[in-house]
Amino acid sequence: MRFVNLVVITSAENEDAIKNIAKDCGADGATVIQGRGSSSGAKKSFFSLTFEGNQTIVNYVLEEKLSKKVLRAINKMILDDELSCVAFTMPISHIVGLDREVLRKFEDTIKKEDDL
Repeated sequence: MRFVNLVVITSAENEDAIKNIAKDCGADGATVIQGRGSSSGAKKSFFSLTFEGNQTIVNYVLEEKLSKKVLRAINKMILDDELSCVAFTMPISHIVGLDREVLRKFEDTIKKEDDL
């Protein structure tokens, strides 16, 4: 069983949409980090106040097949112009501390997919 870190960087307004997409695909238990973006473009201002925008980073540790399912669903929303974000995965070579129930859920999912 291979695990990956699925990272989604989006605006703060899209956080719930990302979590709902992942949940509909069978993923849950995200870690959400708030931050600010930095770009080379002109910064927006409103009454002389500069606005750079808040960013949200949503992290999931997922089994590789499940991560691909979530990425496909996110990509569909991007292509349909319903969502603006960047999403990618990074391989995890070693991992400890996962809940045994989470591991059982991954194993059951893999067994069901192998039966197809």
